Amino acid sequence: MTRSTRVLLASLHDLAACGVAWIIAYALRFNLDVPDFYMIVAFQSVAVVVPIHAVLFWSLGLYRGIWRYASLPDLRRILLAVGVGAVVGPTVLFLLRIPIPRSVAIMSPILLMMIMGGSRIAYRSWKEHRLGALGDGGGEPVAVIGAEEAAINLIKDLARSTQWNVVAVFSEDRETVGRELHGVKVRGQLEDVPRWRAELGYSQAIIAMPEATHVARRRAVEICSQAGIKVLTVPSAEDLVSGRVTVSQVRHVELDDLLGRDPVQLDAAGLQGWLSGKVALVTGAGGSIGSELCRQVARFGPRRLVLFEQNEFALYTIEQEFAERYPDLPVTAVVGDAKDAARVGEVVSAHAPSVVFHAAAYKHVPLMETANAWQAVLNNVAGTGVIARAAVAAGVE
Repeated sequence: MTRSTRVLLASLHDLAACGVAWIIAYALRFNLDVPDFYMIVAFQSVAVVVPIHAVLFWSLGLYRGIWRYASLPDLRRILLAVGVGAVVGPTVLFLLRIPIPRSVAIMSPILLMMIMGGSRIAYRSWKEHRLGALGDGGGEPVAVIGAEEAAINLIKDLARSTQWNVVAVFSEDRETVGRELHGVKVRGQLEDVPRWRAELGYSQAIIAMPEATHVARRRAVEICSQAGIKVLTVPSAEDLVSGRVTVSQVRHVELDDLLGRDPVQLDAAGLQGWLSGKVALVTGAGGSIGSELCRQVARFGPRRLVLFEQNEFALYTIEQEFAERYPDLPVTAVVGDAKDAARVGEVVSAHAPSVVFHAAAYKHVPLMETANAWQAVLNNVAGTGVIARAAVAAGVE
């Protein structure tokens, strides 16, 4: 069925609903025994009211959505269109001197809202149950770990899948145990995953906690692995938000899922007291980590920021950035090699920093771990030793 056909059918349905609601309002007003005079008035007025609502429905965008995915925004548009129609319709009828009972003007929009909204919700419910029924029974039993939005969306998506059949949900939140998510019962917490395996027959579990900490995900993987349950996971939160993938695109657990580092919450008050009014030296200031360190340090109002960098262009780039973004912050750009003890000692003595952030290091492991390994040792180990000894000798805090 083409989109234009679907829109036509939807609009015909709504206009029919408008007429039916108007006539039913008359029937209710007169206890299902409408006098002949008011029956004539009812049909005269419905011939005016329906075209008015047709214009409102189109102009207010009622047919932009898809019934199968009817949601709150669609219901809000219906409420707006029906509300405006409840004012415009009786006003036009009054101007045309077509008398209508006031109770009809009140009951009709309520009935129309119920018919239009109810039919959309009923269609969506029927469609989802029909698609879900097609996928029941044939899929492989699987448990879902998680009860947040990602898990809920996953269960809903997998209900239409012929590959999977979600038989249980497990959550870290004790409050959700015993409840249901899209018809699937939350059987217990993470520790209960092995206990339900034999009864429900699942040998695989999907971790649907993209925003959880790496510690929480590791714990889930360990519990499943110890029980001999194969572990899958959903895409990362960043991929889901960007729209590159959907929650139903499950994959095997990768090393990055377990070894990542969770964000650290900074002690802003403590850092303010530590750095405010102090001289701070950042080595490797032009690198990816060093430059971000400089930006973070600048937030806490140091007396001077010394940028120490071997790469001339990188140093120039960060110096220009700070000249534009932090014009009131005194910045000193120093070219130097962290392995050069004489140069490092000269800089530390000249500027007397209270704190040194050492970020001058080779960090690209695949590039530096084989043929370039010795250079990594010289720079990362020997360079750190040079910086540390210079800091100790100068009495850096």
